[in-house]
Amino acid sequence: MKHAKPARLLLLVLLAGCASTRVAPQEDRVAVDSYSLLGEIALADEREEEAARHFLDAARASDDVLLAERATRLAYETSLHEIGIEAVARWLELAPDDGRAHWFAGSFETRAGRLDRAIDHFESFVAAAEERGDLAGGLGLAIEALNAEPDTAAATRIMMALTEAYPGTPEGHYGLARLAMRSGDFDLALENARAATELRPEWLDAQLLYARTLLVAGRSDESLALARELASEYDDLEVQLQYAELLLSAGRPDEAETRLRGILDDNPGLPEATRALAFLALSQEDTEEAERLFDELRYDARYRDEAFYYLGRIAETENDTLKAQRSYARVTGGTHAVEAQMRVASILLGETEDPTAALRHLENFGEANPRFRSEMLVARGQLLVQSGRSDEALELLDAAIAQNPNDGTLHDAHAQLYVFLVDEASERGELDEARRLVETGLERHPEDVSLRYSHALLLQQLGQMRESVRVLEGLVADNPENPALLNALGYLLTDQFDRHAEARTYIQKALAMDPDNPAIIDSMGWVLYKLGEYESALDYLDRAYRLEPDPEIAAHLVDVQWALGRREQARELLQSALRSNPESAHLNDVERRLNR
Repeated sequence: MKHAKPARLLLLVLLAGCASTRVAPQEDRVAVDSYSLLGEIALADEREEEAARHFLDAARASDDVLLAERATRLAYETSLHEIGIEAVARWLELAPDDGRAHWFAGSFETRAGRLDRAIDHFESFVAAAEERGDLAGGLGLAIEALNAEPDTAAATRIMMALTEAYPGTPEGHYGLARLAMRSGDFDLALENARAATELRPEWLDAQLLYARTLLVAGRSDESLALARELASEYDDLEVQLQYAELLLSAGRPDEAETRLRGILDDNPGLPEATRALAFLALSQEDTEEAERLFDELRYDARYRDEAFYYLGRIAETENDTLKAQRSYARVTGGTHAVEAQMRVASILLGETEDPTAALRHLENFGEANPRFRSEMLVARGQLLVQSGRSDEALELLDAAIAQNPNDGTLHDAHAQLYVFLVDEASERGELDEARRLVETGLERHPEDVSLRYSHALLLQQLGQMRESVRVLEGLVADNPENPALLNALGYLLTDQFDRHAEARTYIQKALAMDPDNPAIIDSMGWVLYKLGEYESALDYLDRAYRLEPDPEIAAHLVDVQWALGRREQARELLQSALRSNPESAHLNDVERRLNR
């Protein structure tokens, strides 16, 4: 994954100025040219690690700063941290005062977990910017680097050090607030977002960030009041859109719709507003309006695949399978591409009750779109499993792996098939078979995240909660920036154990990364309830239930209302939710407890 866009790197060049270039001695020129040529050939063949090593060898054989810079940039963009550390060390050896090198060095040291060194390098980078009279720009670029780092706790610590080194700078407080939001430290985020607004009241980005921090911290009314004030004061399109988004996040769809339609009146065809209204119409089951809006959106390249996917979903709900297939078939990219093709396969299977056409469609799509080949293999395997042909499904992927034993995507696909088989067995209640499958899958793919998560869920079904916690803790340690895993661990700790303070930390971090997810908002409300903070819990649970009227969220909301002494409201909500979900175990459990 790339961590910096070319435009950002160009800006670094412009800020720091051109580094001096020293030409290698003549006796080294042949070696330098050879290494450089090998690097270019490897890069053309997309062998990035090999290319980076060749450029590093060229830099070691030469006094040309540009070669060290080339190796550093390539290592940074392709996440080759060890090579990057060596390359940037050579760069600094040749040009110790080049601020750009300190920027890259700070990033590499952050990824290596050497935070004191990272702080030193970022401070050197910002100091160089200050000498040029551009302290704000230097801090801004340091913030961009830290925002790209996966370890948000480490990035937050570094930014705290920079803010202490340069106190009273609105850019520093703003950057620290953004990072604290990502790491789930809402108190720190609120403190620094507020400081940025006080230091520069006219800075809209800071004001909007403060409004967002208030919302995720459970202070919805204050958040919306601030956003409303900004929207009234500034005739700025971004402010209007963000206010509408906050209204949606706070569970106020009617007000959000009014605001979005006003934006569209002033900005006909604006894709961002059209998209928000399309999803709002979909959530309100106004399929005719949703279809009209998604049909408009399909002409925008950024949202084309998403629009066709939802047009297919709408057509499918209206039993227009031909239209659904045509829409799904046009989803060739984005996050919905795999599911769209699986839905086409499901339609074909339903029409013929013969998996042949469905399997052929999945195979053809994988061949035409190689980046989805492994996903299509998984889909074919799932279809074979659904048709009672599990052995064929495993044989399909075993054969593919035998042909390409070093293809990581095929191993991922094989692991995903085991996930599917485990889930299928669990849903049938065949827990011993599910356990056998998950153990077999983990023997083949011990590090696969999805398979390990399926194991954790199976352990919960088996009543082995402590063992499930152990598995989830390992997953979170290996994937600290995965909000779903953080939420799963936090919810289990607070729901089944008395580890509420620890659970709150995990859930806060998950919420910071995915602030509009009803499941995470519900978890936040539930842990606050367990901690006895009933009023704050009510704010979160109200918002979660408005976003998704799920029976489990309703059960949590009933418990909080009861704890606050609002017993009539609690009983009314319980009865209403039971009418819609009479089989809900959560609601029936609450009813039994309240009637004791």
